[in-house]
Amino acid sequence: MASLQIDPSGNHHICFRFAGRRFRRSLKTKSPIEAETRLLRLEENIRFVESGRLEMPSDADAAIFLLSDGKLANK
Repeated sequence: MASLQIDPSGNHHICFRFAGRRFRRSLKTKSPIEAETRLLRLEENIRFVESGRLEMPSDADAAIFLLSDGKLANK
């Protein structure tokens, strides 16, 4: 399960656990609708990886991979 947080400047951050690790990343948006959409896509991507529908490379940064819909492995 992932969650959203808002920092004092109004930017949204996403927090989630994956493979036993905790991740927190800025979504670089102040829009609550866009943040919620990204949260739902992240949760869907985690389900895809867990079910085998999306394969994450072994050297990929998990947060970047999941937030980019599997398009980026590293910055």
